[in-house]
Amino acid sequence: MDAFIFSDDAPASLYGLGTRCLHEPASRRLDGEIYCAIHNVTDWNHLINNQQFQARESGEVLVEHCPDEGLHWIEAPPFTTDLRCAESLLPEGVLTFYRDARRVCATALQARALANEPAPLVSNVMQLRQV
Repeated sequence: MDAFIFSDDAPASLYGLGTRCLHEPASRRLDGEIYCAIHNVTDWNHLINNQQFQARESGEVLVEHCPDEGLHWIEAPPFTTDLRCAESLLPEGVLTFYRDARRVCATALQARALANEPAPLVSNVMQLRQV
């Protein structure tokens, strides 16, 4: 597959990613997939060379957030390893007692899917990387 292309059924994608967070080891690649799914964007990285493959494995995604803005490389937050980043995905009013980032991430994604919650603002998620 050349790019991550998610269906119009975003809640199903989020729920499935939540399940993967519980069963797969934490990885930057999974973080990139979560970023794309939560914001309903496509990773246009076509993996045509080793550098692009390494970018995907490092959690970098090539996305266009707004039409006609062009493609930009974004480093996805480490949702599966950083507790604060995972908690940023929780819908408002949802709390968890987990202290493991993967479990919090899974809970957040599945809660968003079940409640059909909109994505968190990109700026709020990206600010976590700067703190």
